[in-house]
Amino acid sequence: MRIFVEGEKYPLDLLRETFGEKFYTSDGSNGVIDHVGYFHSGYNEIVYLLPKVFIDERGLIFNKYRKDDFAQKDVEKQLESETELNWLKRFLIIFYKGLIEYRNRFRDNGIVEKEQILQLNSSIGEHEYSFLDLVLSFANFHNKNKQNLLFTYKKQTSQKHKNVSWERTVRKIKPLVSSNYKPIYLDFNTKNKILNNEEELLCIFYSVLNHLKFEYDLPINISDSYRIYQGKAFETLCEKASKILRKIRYKYFSDTLVKIYKLLEIYFSKYKTASYSNKKEEFITVKHYHLVFEDMIDKIFSDDVYDTETKRNVSLKKLKDQKDGKIVDHLFEYESIIDRDESIFYIGDSKYYKSGNRVGEHSIYKQFTYAKNVIQFNIDLLNEGKEINEKIRYRDEITEGYNITPNFFIQGRLYEDFDFEQHRVKLDKARGTNGLEHSFHFEKRLFDRDSLFVHYYTINFLYVLNTYTKRNTSEIEKFRESKIEEFRNNLVEYFNAESAFFFFEREFEDSTELEDYVNQNFRNLCGKIYRTKSESNKLILAKHEFDDLETVDYVEKDLR
Repeated sequence: MRIFVEGEKYPLDLLRETFGEKFYTSDGSNGVIDHVGYFHSGYNEIVYLLPKVFIDERGLIFNKYRKDDFAQKDVEKQLESETELNWLKRFLIIFYKGLIEYRNRFRDNGIVEKEQILQLNSSIGEHEYSFLDLVLSFANFHNKNKQNLLFTYKKQTSQKHKNVSWERTVRKIKPLVSSNYKPIYLDFNTKNKILNNEEELLCIFYSVLNHLKFEYDLPINISDSYRIYQGKAFETLCEKASKILRKIRYKYFSDTLVKIYKLLEIYFSKYKTASYSNKKEEFITVKHYHLVFEDMIDKIFSDDVYDTETKRNVSLKKLKDQKDGKIVDHLFEYESIIDRDESIFYIGDSKYYKSGNRVGEHSIYKQFTYAKNVIQFNIDLLNEGKEINEKIRYRDEITEGYNITPNFFIQGRLYEDFDFEQHRVKLDKARGTNGLEHSFHFEKRLFDRDSLFVHYYTINFLYVLNTYTKRNTSEIEKFRESKIEEFRNNLVEYFNAESAFFFFEREFEDSTELEDYVNQNFRNLCGKIYRTKSESNKLILAKHEFDDLETVDYVEKDLR
């Protein structure tokens, strides 16, 4: 097994020898890897093209190993410990499952027109197995059928004690002798050939499963009920397996055993040593891996996108899924910053960079453009008398104040412990004001449509990858709910403790008195006041620290 890294340069001769003319672009005497994925050569060698996040600014993979060493030599022989090897095996399985998940989501969504943009390439047909597909199939089959296999074993054990030929048993099997000189037979001579065939099939299955477990650090427990071939005995079994399988074919009746037979038949017919020279190359790669990372974050954070359209045939779904690839990455509806009885769209942009790199300045302008497009879409619906639902509210009619639209960047990072389980979502306080930047047209007008805020977050890349491959939707939803609430709380905390705005509120007898007050003072209050839907007789005033507005008739307000 060897490893290359996206975006890195390698000698052109090495790349041609390994990949032919695929997965890189020439650059003089070197080539630059421009794909991410999995490659199984015709010479039975697995090569991984890892995302650029796995190489640091020193050019080291996993903060320790030179990239050229991993590209030229077997990685397993270079790792310093068994712990590192086991971690790598687990990671590579999850990495591969991430590519398969992306391919499946890509197909399921029917996004045919994006094929040239996404550059998802594979030599593996829709109904074909790759080598790692087989590895995962063996593990999944075992996990789903442990009880059936246990029942088969118990049935075989009980049958062994029936119809025993004691004459042959005494003559051919050597017993143990107890302390009082009584013979104890641990094995028996029976004529039950069908059960022997079943047992032979299961011995082969568990031997292959055991080999794959240690080869790929699969998280499975294997029963010691059956004989397991290991080492040279397993190599010998592999050479004879196809002949053995042909011999015992159709000599068992359980549906579970039939499926085991088919798995073994595929494994040995496709990957036995003699067939490697004729084996075609297998690969599944993607040219623009940042789109895969976006889809990972989208699966974890985003809601189902509404398809309500304006008269100009614009919808959030179309804003989020444009053919040119310039999309709103992540979008979800949640409680407003000002009033929990109202909701607003939170707009996110995921960032996929090499380790050590940060979000660029141009990304901020793009993000605010996305936010303005979403705001305009909702205002168009309002002007047309339409709504997505009754909770979403972007503008108050009387004050003409705009609800605060939260924005965020989220960047995948690697951490030194290379942990899969901790999400480590946190503010990147090195950016802006403790992780937040404010864009505005009028600095003192908070409730203005051009007054926008963006938070910077980081997240554990390995957690995202691992979660992306899971089928447990309830776990994902639980994480999403907690993080969305955290995003809101962080913005509320910013306004309460760090921003240049102070919040006040004033209550009126009725909406008529409130409207008269707004009309009389609109020049001074434009963009500074907002009226919530749940408290329509109250005004919320956001006063900038350098604004000389009088607030004697208002009381201070905490947004929490």
